Amino acid sequence: MDLKISFITFTKNSGKKLKMLLDNVKDIVDEIIVIDGYSNDDTVEIAKSYGAKVFLRKPWGHVEPDRMFAISKASHDWILYLDDDEILGRKLKNEIKELLEKVSREGFVAIKTTRINYDVKCRHIIFGPCYPDGQIRIYRKDKVLYRGMVHEHPKVYGKIFELPEQYFIIHYIFPSKHKIMFYALLESIEYYNHFTSSKIKRILQKFLPFSASLMILSYLIKGIIIKKNPYINLCTIIRTIYPFSYYDILVHTLIKFRGQKRTQMSKIVSEHGLINLLEHKIS
Repeated sequence: MDLKISFITFTKNSGKKLKMLLDNVKDIVDEIIVIDGYSNDDTVEIAKSYGAKVFLRKPWGHVEPDRMFAISKASHDWILYLDDDEILGRKLKNEIKELLEKVSREGFVAIKTTRINYDVKCRHIIFGPCYPDGQIRIYRKDKVLYRGMVHEHPKVYGKIFELPEQYFIIHYIFPSKHKIMFYALLESIEYYNHFTSSKIKRILQKFLPFSASLMILSYLIKGIIIKKNPYINLCTIIRTIYPFSYYDILVHTLIKFRGQKRTQMSKIVSEHGLINLLEHKIS
């Protein structure tokens, strides 16, 4: 069985990162698709030097509204998607073709893998409360749906194969206060309800922002004590608080204090999906 892979990524002035990403995947994919938000650096030139198909799209500030567009441009059934600040771990890269053949034979339509967050500033792997950070980044193009919501996981129509943790994606974190605040604002607008599986977090969220210190403590307890994290260091503790818990607190605080107009907007976006609204120009 000779399965071919279309690789998709999204760029905006990504020249300093793109070469590392494309070097990582060029030998294991059969097509490279780059959706670019009108970069004014050498991003497009670098992409084309790897034989990529480049499509220019109006930038929204986050990539999610363009994901279905990117999938529509893929020539092959299987998609590998990575952001411009991610790469495949060595084992996943070396075995991806064999894995695809296995899951395809067994009737799976998507693969879920662990994402490891590496903090570039302090040069440590962050095993915070979000670990393992499960991500669906390999899938059949006709079996997934993105609705265009920030930090959205795709809806998968079929069986998902979950890889063990030795198969992973590496995410290079570049903490940015502006980016954190912008994404938190988007998330607070796009999601009418921000669900969580944690009962403790649901209780604490009712008292935001006054429960911020307790929220941070719950993150630390979950990430370090309960999970018995062997990688405890100062960087892990700091990044547990910022950006992870800080971001979560900010999102829920913005949701709690948003006005009636934004609440109504978020309800419409949550019900219909941002991509659908943009396509049908529903206001």
